[in-house]
Amino acid sequence: MFSKPKPSSSKGEKRKHVTLTLNQKLEIIKRLEKGENRNILMNEFNIGSSTIYDIKKQKDELMKFASQSVTTEKLASRQTLKKRKLVQLDSVLFKWFSAVRSEGKPVTGPMIVEKAKKFGQDLGVAESECNYSDGWLRNFKFRHGIRRLDVIGETLSANQNSAEKYKDEFEKIVADNDLTPEQIYNADETGLLWRCLPTSTLAGGGEKAAKGFKKNKDRLTVLLCANASGNHRVTPFVIGKSAKPRAFKNVTHLPVQYKAQSNAWMTAALFKDWCFHHFVPEVKESFKSLGLPEDTKAILLLDNCKAHPPVDELVSGNIVATLLPPNVTSLIQPMDQGVIQNFKCFYRRSFIQGLLNADCDVTDFQKKFTVKDAVYAIALSWNQVKNTTLQKCWRKLWPAANPASDLTLQTDEEENHQDALTKVLDVVRSAENPLKTLPEDEVEEWLLIDENEPVEQELTDEDIINIVVNPQPTQNLEESDSDAETEEKEKISWAEAAESLNKFISFAEASSSYSASEIIDFHIIRNKFYTKRQKSKKQKDIRDFFKSK
Repeated sequence: MFSKPKPSSSKGEKRKHVTLTLNQKLEIIKRLEKGENRNILMNEFNIGSSTIYDIKKQKDELMKFASQSVTTEKLASRQTLKKRKLVQLDSVLFKWFSAVRSEGKPVTGPMIVEKAKKFGQDLGVAESECNYSDGWLRNFKFRHGIRRLDVIGETLSANQNSAEKYKDEFEKIVADNDLTPEQIYNADETGLLWRCLPTSTLAGGGEKAAKGFKKNKDRLTVLLCANASGNHRVTPFVIGKSAKPRAFKNVTHLPVQYKAQSNAWMTAALFKDWCFHHFVPEVKESFKSLGLPEDTKAILLLDNCKAHPPVDELVSGNIVATLLPPNVTSLIQPMDQGVIQNFKCFYRRSFIQGLLNADCDVTDFQKKFTVKDAVYAIALSWNQVKNTTLQKCWRKLWPAANPASDLTLQTDEEENHQDALTKVLDVVRSAENPLKTLPEDEVEEWLLIDENEPVEQELTDEDIINIVVNPQPTQNLEESDSDAETEEKEKISWAEAAESLNKFISFAEASSSYSASEIIDFHIIRNKFYTKRQKSKKQKDIRDFFKSK
C-alpha cells in the first residue's frame, strides 16, 4: 500500500503541499473509475479538488507512460511526466537496445555510448547538448530498468547443443510443476501473402494483365496457438493494416481475433493484448470444459521474436510464459515442425478452389477476394489441421507428450508436405483453364512462397529513427486499389437469405454430388435459420409495440 499523507488537523490550517508519485496518481485514477467519491480521495491523499482535476486531465498520458515503463519501481519513484532532455534520442536508443538484446547479442556500456553518439549525429543533436558521460549512461539505464549490460550473447547460428540442453530444462519444468500436455501451449506467428497466386497463373488464356505482372504482396500476420495434447487450438489472431476494412462492413462476427497495425507487423503491445484478452480467457474456458480447477497452471512457450514482451510481463495468475533459447526455432519449436506449413497448404487449397469457382478472370478474382474472405479461409484452414499433427509437432522438444505415436517426426513432416502438395495438385489438375498446365515444381514453390515472410519489422538504424520521429498511424480503411474498386454491399435481408438457402437446398436435392446425410444436414441448417428468423420477428414486434402512435 502507498503511504497516506495525513489530512490537516483543522479547517483553518493551510494544507501542506503534497507531491504525488506516478503510482499514487494511477491509484487515484483507478479508484475514480470505480466510482469512489473524490472527497474521500482528497482527504486520504491530502490534496485539493484542482489536483484531482489535473490528474483526470492527465489520465491518457499517465496510462501511456505506465504501459511503456519497464519497471514498476520507476513509477513508484517518479513524480512528474516531464519529458527528459533529448527524448527522441533516448527513445531511439532504447528501441535499438531492445532489438539487439532480443536477438541474444551482448550489449555493454561502451557500446551504448557509441551508438548514442551515432544516433545523436543522425538526429542533429549538438555535442554541447549531451556529454554521454558515465552519469548519462547510469540515468539511461535507470529510466529503462536495465540492470546488467555485461551479458554473454548466444551463438547466432541454429545451435543443436543449445536445443538439446533446453530439452532437458523443459522436461524439468514439466516434472517440477506436474504438467500435462493439456497445460502446455506454443504460439508462433507467420506472415501470409493472402492474395498471392503462382506466377504463371496469369501467363495463359489471354489474360490481359499477364505482361509485367508482379506477385501480389498483400500480407497479413497470423498467430497460431495450440496445446501439446492437440485438443485445444486457440482462435487465430490476425493482424492487418486497416483498423476498419470495408469488407468488414455489416459483419457481426469474425471467426478470428483481428487487430490492425500500420504495416501488419506483430508488436509487443498487440501481443500483450492477445495474451491477456484472448489467450488467457480461452485457456481458462478450456480448463473449465475439462473439469479442471480454475487456478490450474498453464505455460505458453514462445520463441525470441523481438515483438514478444519480456516473460515477466506475460503473467496472469498461474498462467505464465517461457522463452526458447535464441536460434533454435527451426530445431524444436513445435509450431515450426510442420503445423504452420500444413495450415498454409490448406489455405492455398481454399484460395485456389475459390478461383476455380469464380465467374471471372484471375485478376478480377484477386481484386474481389477481400480481407474478410481471407480471415474466413484462415479460420477454416486452422480447423482443418488434424489433432494428430498438433500432437506430433512436439516430438522433437517433448517426446513424452504423446508417446503412443510410433511415426518419426521427419516422416510426419515429409508426409504432411507431400499430402498437402498432392491435394492442391488434385484441385489444380481438375481446372478447365490454364491452371491445369501448371508444373508441379511451381505449385510447390507457391505453397512455400511466404515460408520466411517476416512477422516483425527488421529494424535498421534509419528505421528506428523514423519510427520514433515520424510514427505512422493505423489506417482507418483498406487503401489498396482493389478494395477501393470493391463496391460496398448492402446488408442482406432475412427474406433474401431464405430465398438463397431454399435454392441451394433444391439444387443439392437434385444433384448426385451430395449424399442423403448431407442433404439432411442442410435441412437442419434451414430449420435453425427459420427459428432464428422467427425470434428476430418477435423482437421487432416487441419494439414496435412500444412505439408512440
